[in-house]
Formats: sequence, C-alpha cells, structure tokens
Amino acid sequence: MIGTTLANRYCIQKLLGTGGFGKTYLAEDIHHQTRCVVKHLTPASQDPKFLQTARRLFETEATVMQRLGQHDRIPALIDAFELDQQFYLVQAYVEGHPVSAEMVSGHALPEAAVIEFLRETLPILDFIHSQHVIHRDIKPSNLMRRDRDGKIVLIDFGAVKEITTHIQTGSLEQFTVSIGTQGYAPAEQLSGRPRYSSDLHALGMTAIHALTATPPTEIPEHPHTGELLWHSLAPDVSAGLAYVLNRLAHPSVYQRYPSARAALADLDCLDTLTDALPNLVPPTLLSAPPSRWRRLSTALLSAGVTGIVLLIRQVGGWMPLELMVWDRLVQMQPALPPDDRLLVVEITEPDLQRLQRPTPTDATLADAIATLQTHGPRMIGVDLHRELPQGEGHEALMAAFEAENVVVIRKIGDTLTDSIPAPVSVPSERVGFNDLLVDPDGVIRRNLLLASASAEAESEVLYSLGLRLALGYLAVEGIEMQASSVDDRYFKLGDRVFLPLRATFGGYQTIDAAGYQVLLRYRSRQTVAATVSLSEVLDGQVPEAWVRDRIVILGMTAPSAKDLFSTPYSRSAQRDHLMPGVMLHAQMTSQILSAALDDHPLPWAWPDAAEVLWIVAWGAIGGCMGWGVRRPLWLGGLLVGGVGLSVGTAIAAFFLGGWVPVLPAGVAFLGSVGAVAVYRSTRSPELPSPMSSLTLLMAEPPPDAIAPKE
Repeated sequence: MIGTTLANRYCIQKLLGTGGFGKTYLAEDIHHQTRCVVKHLTPASQDPKFLQTARRLFETEATVMQRLGQHDRIPALIDAFELDQQFYLVQAYVEGHPVSAEMVSGHALPEAAVIEFLRETLPILDFIHSQHVIHRDIKPSNLMRRDRDGKIVLIDFGAVKEITTHIQTGSLEQFTVSIGTQGYAPAEQLSGRPRYSSDLHALGMTAIHALTATPPTEIPEHPHTGELLWHSLAPDVSAGLAYVLNRLAHPSVYQRYPSARAALADLDCLDTLTDALPNLVPPTLLSAPPSRWRRLSTALLSAGVTGIVLLIRQVGGWMPLELMVWDRLVQMQPALPPDDRLLVVEITEPDLQRLQRPTPTDATLADAIATLQTHGPRMIGVDLHRELPQGEGHEALMAAFEAENVVVIRKIGDTLTDSIPAPVSVPSERVGFNDLLVDPDGVIRRNLLLASASAEAESEVLYSLGLRLALGYLAVEGIEMQASSVDDRYFKLGDRVFLPLRATFGGYQTIDAAGYQVLLRYRSRQTVAATVSLSEVLDGQVPEAWVRDRIVILGMTAPSAKDLFSTPYSRSAQRDHLMPGVMLHAQMTSQILSAALDDHPLPWAWPDAAEVLWIVAWGAIGGCMGWGVRRPLWLGGLLVGGVGLSVGTAIAAFFLGGWVPVLPAGVAFLGSVGAVAVYRSTRSPELPSPMSSLTLLMAEPPPDAIAPKE
C-alpha cells in the first residue's frame, strides 16, 4: 500500500497502525496538499452475502462519522469509498500526540491536570452520546493532544455502533460485537452489551491511570465489590475527585453516572460535593430488618432470580446456548461402528469429472441401478431428483424405477414453487421426501419422518426417504408400522414407539414441530456406513457381499453439488465440517433401523412441568445455600459440587438417550446463591453497616484479601 494513490487523490505515505477492523495509514490529499488518515477495511470473506452486510455496515459507519465530525474535537470525515471490494474511510489528520505519551510510568499527573482533562473530555462524550453513538474504545492512545491549541481530540471511531430501534423490536441486529481494551472497558462491554456509561467507565479508568501513573490492569481490586483499590497510589487526592472517579469507574452500571453531563455537573462543584459525602448513605439503611422479613426477602429474591430464568426459557433465550451444549455432547459421544445394513454410493467430484457433467445422465444412473440389482440389494434409495430427463436414457431409468425395491425422492418445499415432484410413473408408496429440518443456527438436529404438503389433500401422509427405506428393509424382518397401543396418534416399529418431538423438547423452545419429528442421534461423525463411488459401481468393482440384502443409497457428495449441511460436529471439525445430504439420509435411516432392531433408545426429554420443577428446585437450593452457608470455603465447595451435579445429571441423561437442559438450572442455582449471599452480606447484623462506594474503597483490607486484577 505504501506509495499507492487511491481514488487518484490520496497518496499513502506510511502505516500508522493495525487493528481488528483494518489498517490505518497516513496519506497526502493531493487535491488540497494536506495530510489525512486513510482507514482500510478488508472484508474477511468475498462471499456476496458477507460483502452485502459489510457494505451496509460501512455505509452506516460513514454516515455516523460524517455526523460526528461536525464536532471540533472529533476528526472530520473527508471521504468514504469502495475500491475492488475493499473499503476506505478518509479523515482529517490531527497534528499532536496521544495522551498516553503524557502518562510516563512513575510520573503521575497532578490532580488539577486530571480535573482539567475530565472537563475537556466529558463534553465530547456528551456529544457523541447525544448522537446515539457509543465509542467503546476510550483509552489514552485514542485521546490526542492537538498541537495548535493543546485541546483533547477523540479519535479512532472504528468501533462505533449506532443504537437503533432494533433493540426494542427484538431484531437479531441488536446483538453487538465485543470491542474494547482490557483494563479500560467494563464487563458489560466485553460481553457484547455496551451502554453509554461504558464510555464513562473507560474515561474514569484513564483518569485513574493518569492520577496514579499505574495502568488499570496493575491496580488491585476489592475482593467483594470488584472496585479498584487505587487510593493508596494517590493518597493526596481530594475526597470530591475520588468520589467522581469512583462513580465513573464503578464496575456496576447501576452505580455509575447515568450520563457524561451528570458527571460534569459533579466535577463543577467538587467542594460542595465533598460536604455532602458523609450523607451519601441514608440512615434507614443502617438498621437491619427483623429476621422473619429477611427470610421472606431471601425467598422472594431467590424466587425472583428463578422467575427471570424461567421467563428467559419461555421466550427461547436459552435455546442457542442449549443447542451448543447439545452439540458438544454429541461430539463427545463414542462413535458406533458403520451400519452393515447400509451402503452409500457416493457421486464424487472425480465421478463428475469422468462423466463431464454436473450430474449423471439418466442412462448412467440406470446402468448403476441395474448393476446393483444383480447383487440382490434389499432396498435402493435414489437421492437425486429425476422429475425431468437428464441427458440420454430416460426411458431406461424409468424402467429401472419400476423395481419394487427402488425408492425415489420428491421435495415438499415451503411453497408450491419450491416443491419438486417425483417422476409421475413411480407410485406414491415408493416415493420419499428428502426435505431436511434446519434449526435456527443452520444445523441439522432433527429427523422428519412424516409430513404433509399444503397443496395436497390433508389426508395424504408423506413419508421421508429414510423411513421408506427402513420400512422396506423391516418388512422382510416381519416388522410393520403399527399404531401404539398407548396412544394411536403415535406409531411403533416392533416394540419401539416413536414419540414425536414437541416444540419445547429438551433445550428447544418455540421450535416448529410440524409433521412427525424425532431428535436425530448421529451414528458417528463420518462413517455411518460403508461407501463406494459411482465409478466403482459402473466398473463392477463393488463386492457382492457389500450390496446383498442391504439398503443402498445413491446420492451426491461432490462439493460442487452444494448439497452440504452443518451438523453438531461442524463446530469442532478441522476439515470437511459439512455433511452431504445423502449421508444425512443414511444417518436417519440407520437411526430408524437401530431403534427397531438393535434396541437403541430414541431421544427423550422430560415433560415441561418436570423441567420447570427441576429449575425451581435448583433455584431454591441456591437460595438456601446463599443464606445458610457463611464460610467462603464451604460455599465455594458447595457451589462446585452443585454445578457438577447439575451438569453431571445432564451428561448422564444424554448417554441414556435423554436431553436435560443444564443452563437454566445452573443459572438459577448460581444466580440465587450470588443474589442471596450479596443481600445477606449487606443486611446481616453480624456484618458491618453498609458504606458508600468512596468509604469502602478507601478502607485498607488485609493484604491477603487484595486480589490483583488480571
């Protein structure tokens, strides 16, 4: 990039910095003979959808920067453009030095300088917050001291994000990215939930750094409140400024200033503020309520925490995390050996290169089926759409489809235009749909067995490809689909009743449970069954024993076919993280056979009432522990034991075939323990009376109670 001229105007001179959002260069504006800053944003992917999203975010950031640049202490936006799918922002260059250059180790700034620093920066934050923008990376290196007038200028808005009404509407765009610098950014920002007061926290940390000549990461924390114990590093600071800094940098968003304007108001009356400090704690808080009311308050607090957990569960808030836990358990389960009742004929990329076609011709497919039939397969499933002729040999293929052991596919689709019918000559009892149920995160976890098409008669029930093949195989074993004697709405194969999945099954909430679904238990990550290529079948290289009396499924595994899906194994896969559709149908077929013949349990889950009782019980246990256990060591041990028991129960249930949600119970338990323990520590008569934030932080705890901040 050095020496390159962008847009025939900006000559790149040198690299200024590299960050998570791109690179920043010093450049010369040839048209105006002035220096400027060029920010180069490189998309992480060239996928069209990704680029569309990146372009939208870039345009939003440019609009925000143009609006913010109207302020004298924020660099103006000069230009914003896209070249070769790369994005560039051009801003005015600030002649000066960063405030970090003034914070030399061991040389603290005087109190007056810190107060003046806050007087200069708080109005800037008040302005950007009035524009519905959170900077999210306030730190010494992003605050420039301008040479021409010595004023503070706020730079590096690469992390800005405009607050929109998406937060109120519940759009997925409400979730933001975790941005910030360790030591300056507060906990809620690092967890991806920044607020306006997050910028105030970072500014307070910067001021404390200047006042103590010590980076925030090297200042110890109070073991109970998490507040920085910085006062011994600046013992001569006035009580008024100490109070302002404590409120700016408080770990809790509820204890911080609500706005930059409120902080500035306190800064303007430090002397009056000092006089009011002894009265910060209302006298009514210093007396403990009667013990029975404390117990009632404890119960209500525990119930409140549990109620919040249940409310989040009700609206599906735990579902994304529960799905991740489920996937992790699936990855941990031991793989079963390949199912010797199945054979998968893969149409691979080399097969397509040999055929010089994106899909085999009807003649090629007819030859493959004829070759397989000579070896006596019990069932053949064709996971290829053939409602329209593909090259030569269509009549031969239709003749091959007349065999009683051949099942072809159709697609139901979401709409009429999305559906794909089966060949008209194949009777409906030898047609299975190949539609797959995709969870909201794009992962296949469910096995759809029966469904109906809205365009067809309500009485017609459609069978999946896997179920058609399994029923054909089981018919030879004398096993047929029958209604359950317990509930005739459910069917059974042999002694195994297939209970349909409900919308709130296990970790699911508000999932679409239409049709007849069961949770899919994968046989293994890859080797669900023996595999051969189409070329090996056509060349007669497949042993007869691999085909005789088996279910043979033909389908695409070539990446160019784009018939690939995410599975629970995808997150941990180093390569081949997507599974071809034909392999998924083999997994589903194997699950049905294993349930009917091998006594493998189908996935189960507790009823909703049992899950609610499970969560409430853990919340109650946590509340009792938080109130009754006073020794920290014992409480820590019981916490570990409680979490281990709840997690262990979920793991044990998984290996027995069940899905027990672990997160709601664990959060109810830990939340109740924490909330009640904090309440008890502030209300119990055996403990000291409540203190203001300033008094608590200025108290000197025992040396072994000071926890260094990581």
